[in-house]
Amino acid sequence: MSEALGSSRLEIIRAATGEGEVSPRPESPVFPSSVFGGGDTDRMALYALFVGIDEYSGPVSPLQGCVADVRAFAEYFGALAGPQGLRAHVLLDADATRENVMDGFTRHLTQAGPGDTALFCFAGHGSQEPVEERFWHLEPSGFQQTLVCADSRTGGLPDLADKELNELLGGVAAGGAHVLAVLDSCHSGGATREAHGQRRIRAASPVTRPRPLSSYTPGVRAALAAGALPQTARHVSLAACESGQTAAEMWIGGSVRGVFSVVLQRALSRLGRSVTYRDLIGAAAVGVRDRVHGQDPVAFAAEPDDLDQPVLGGIATPRVFDLLVERYRGSWWLNAGSIHGIVPPIGELTTTLAVDTAPLSRVTVTEVEPVRCRVAGADGLDPADRHPVRIVGVPLPPALVDLQGDLTAIALVREALDGSAHTAEGADPGPEGDRFLVLATSDTLTVTRADGTPLADPCPATAAGARRTVSRLDHLARWHTLRRLDNPLTRLPGSVSVELLTALPGESPPRPGTRAPLTPAVDGAVHLPYPSAHQTPQVYVYLHNLSDRPLFVALLNLTDRYRCHAGLFSGDHIPAGGTAVAHGGRPVSVSIPRERLSRAEPEVRDWLKVVAARTPILQ
Repeated sequence: MSEALGSSRLEIIRAATGEGEVSPRPESPVFPSSVFGGGDTDRMALYALFVGIDEYSGPVSPLQGCVADVRAFAEYFGALAGPQGLRAHVLLDADATRENVMDGFTRHLTQAGPGDTALFCFAGHGSQEPVEERFWHLEPSGFQQTLVCADSRTGGLPDLADKELNELLGGVAAGGAHVLAVLDSCHSGGATREAHGQRRIRAASPVTRPRPLSSYTPGVRAALAAGALPQTARHVSLAACESGQTAAEMWIGGSVRGVFSVVLQRALSRLGRSVTYRDLIGAAAVGVRDRVHGQDPVAFAAEPDDLDQPVLGGIATPRVFDLLVERYRGSWWLNAGSIHGIVPPIGELTTTLAVDTAPLSRVTVTEVEPVRCRVAGADGLDPADRHPVRIVGVPLPPALVDLQGDLTAIALVREALDGSAHTAEGADPGPEGDRFLVLATSDTLTVTRADGTPLADPCPATAAGARRTVSRLDHLARWHTLRRLDNPLTRLPGSVSVELLTALPGESPPRPGTRAPLTPAVDGAVHLPYPSAHQTPQVYVYLHNLSDRPLFVALLNLTDRYRCHAGLFSGDHIPAGGTAVAHGGRPVSVSIPRERLSRAEPEVRDWLKVVAARTPILQ
């Protein structure tokens, strides 16, 4: 029997601490020299078309977070590119008509040329529409995907079909620019609110009748008339979900936002512009799945190798630069901000930095702006100098739990929460924290994700059951904190790489470079199917120290059953330029537990988290 029973997924998460080489110091406290990943920003321009639609003219239900999403993207990329680098065209609500969106491509984005990047960012409804029967061979499902413009479905105006979007992207790519599309919408389902009122779906009801051929743009019309699909334009797209899924928006950070947009922006801030699209979508997928069930972000590239480019294209460069504090206009400032991963203070918790020139000095972040932070505690430093600093502490806020349902049962949970160091009651942790629900009835207490998907079996609605529920919440909070743990401005970025190689029966680990590693799929994960009904996947896990100095490295295996195994590689030393094989050089067997197979659950998911430092990790 050769049919696969299921598959496992391994997602690689990297973290680093310690010190390494640094790049030249910036000349300004506002824009660090490496804010654009170290590339030649003087000649590079970022042309962007931002489209956000909450209010629709036609018979399409409104949304709430799309305008906020594209404004946040515009602010992020504006800070990233600088005042001269970003050339943005923004269409919100009623201005985002079908004609205006197409004009945004043909009149604005087509100005991007060789060496430039063109960005199309859309937040709004997605949908589907049937194709004519004569085109069945081009769309096996019978449907094509669409973006719903502000005036779609009014006055005979259609949605913007995927083939039309491809033609528009192709017109931009023809000028030689690197083209990126970010789409926070979905392509199936209806515009309804899910159970518990936790999320709204960005999907308009599908169109019921096929469009006439004459309604398409000229290039698509010509291709379809010839019985072929238009040639796929060279571009990269980052989509909120797979084509058969829905994309959610919910209350995050004080307002309704698209889950994908918030998580993608956070991943960009944390990982830096030198991160590849493949790694970025993997990081974003992790964050989205934490909040909602059944939404898996995906990346697509017409040229698959383009997924291994850094975000916005070009050649990957280290995202390292000197962290400095200096006196500027009456205050002390750090030359890094939210786009570099620095998070605002959370109550009394904030980012702490050690001053290299004054070993006993500590400064703390009090206010975070996109590319700089105001700090306190630096008044004893010489205001005439700029002082190198390094991060020694980051805020780790407690996870918040929203208690809903039976008031008597909620009171039991609230009492059990008192004194918990990891979990507190609250409804909105913002984009940085974790959020859970406890759905209480008179008989049971159930811990769920933010969207109401259960994470564990119910506990009885008793005092003992409430204590057990809080114990589960604390465990979940610690697990998520560990998986999310990161130094946003480490001086060791990219120093350790992880490769997975298929382990053949009876062989020793191949020498590095003699066999191609397994490549992550479009969802950022490495998929490991069962070779046969009775043979589980086996892999070698290689850890490569790419730096010019020895490092101490730990490899943690985090499972989707909220467990953590530290035995694969426990803080051992890897020499400069050296390679180690985890698990003592033995193959790692990855399998689906029997109880899951009996419940017809065809996959499990594990995360490999790398921690690297110049000093021993485990004392």
